[in-house]
Amino acid sequence: MLIQVTIENFLSFKEETTLSMVGINSDKNHANHLAVDAGGKGKSLLPISAIYGANAAGKSNLIKAIDFAKDLIVQGTRSGQTIPVIPFKLGNDSNKPSKFEFVFIYNDSRYSYGFKLNANHIIEEWLYVIPSGKKREVPVFVRVTSEKKETTVEYGATLKGRGEKDKPFLDFIARGTRPNQLFLTEALDRNVQAVKPVVEWFEDVLIIIRAESNYIPLESDILTSQEFTSFLTDFLRLMGTGIDSIGTEEVELDFDHHFPEIPENIKNDILETFSEDDDNSVGMLLINQRKRYLIAKRAEDKLNLIQLKTQHRHQNGSLVDFLIEEESEGTQRLIDLIPVLFVLKNSRNRVIFLDELDRRLHPLLSRKFIEFCLSCRNQNNQTQLIFTTHDTNLLDLDLLRRDEIWFVEKNQEGASHLYSLAEFKTTPDLKIEKGYLNGRFGAIPFFGDIRNLGWFDCDGESSEAI
Repeated sequence: MLIQVTIENFLSFKEETTLSMVGINSDKNHANHLAVDAGGKGKSLLPISAIYGANAAGKSNLIKAIDFAKDLIVQGTRSGQTIPVIPFKLGNDSNKPSKFEFVFIYNDSRYSYGFKLNANHIIEEWLYVIPSGKKREVPVFVRVTSEKKETTVEYGATLKGRGEKDKPFLDFIARGTRPNQLFLTEALDRNVQAVKPVVEWFEDVLIIIRAESNYIPLESDILTSQEFTSFLTDFLRLMGTGIDSIGTEEVELDFDHHFPEIPENIKNDILETFSEDDDNSVGMLLINQRKRYLIAKRAEDKLNLIQLKTQHRHQNGSLVDFLIEEESEGTQRLIDLIPVLFVLKNSRNRVIFLDELDRRLHPLLSRKFIEFCLSCRNQNNQTQLIFTTHDTNLLDLDLLRRDEIWFVEKNQEGASHLYSLAEFKTTPDLKIEKGYLNGRFGAIPFFGDIRNLGWFDCDGESSEAI
């Protein structure tokens, strides 16, 4: 579970800013939301957080910052490549390092991992752990890279082993770590098992869903998992989409018919790729984010196209096939989000950051989505969902706790900062939605007077100057 994440000097975040998932134990509202800290440190963690703010306040930048850090850790960098970090641009901070730090629990151990960097090199990097069953935090490693690009690493006992038997090998790894590469990533590449859980958390537990993202493995999951297909179908029925069932249809692939505009070189690449595969192999062809197709090799020199289909009930009772592109954009968005619910219900440990939950969704549908997420707490108390939204319908203390509601606001310098509703004194009967829209908690847009544009005269008619 995520305990907190800290960002500094990245995109619109100038000063150090922290999003905390630590619950306020004194707040008795929705006490069942709180999960006991699996690290045994006596703190309770929240399963959900909603982040509000005006357009361009920095909500999506928070998601981008976490996505950047994950990509740097999991994918690493190439030799000679500059690090694509984007510092705050509206001040004198472009030469200052950017900072990222994550505190989380994984396999009952509590980790604190972070780094400072600029576009040229990793300046500092650190990893600390409170091992399962222990109370004291111990260092795993601390790395420093000088302006001359010389890297030094100090190791804790958990890394260098008894009698420092592994220190020579670690020194070899440190010398081979490029200035633009994280030592954590390099150590895992060199099979240092002590850092494997940390990278696993970023790679497998931490999930980032951008606002424009689609669920790419949708067709393959429907094809291979009856449990997932039933879950998806049941939820679409429950939400009144008109869809009676969802599934796949397999037809023989005819490039001239199905992909008449595909370049000849791409067609040849597809044919060559599948010629090397065994029968019954399946691969994805991505035309764009929305148009994606599964291609299956069922027999030698024969390829089939697997298409996603929905079915609606005709007035005579029969089922009518629809292509996914024929569904409304709101339904398509919902189909892409339902896998999040499936993960939250069936996974023991996932941390999901979702940008723009309410994108193309009706407010009542957004609320049902969150209610379902919270109901999953009965089956699983280790999953978390952090989402951004403009849907004020969710600003309801009957649904969320005060410490589960966050705001992002920009100051006069254009710098974003995060703060929680729990920082405000509120009464139990306060209407949070109304208070937010009235500006009581900030994080809303402020508009100038449209008359200052000169588009209208005093009587509201179009200006002759136009």
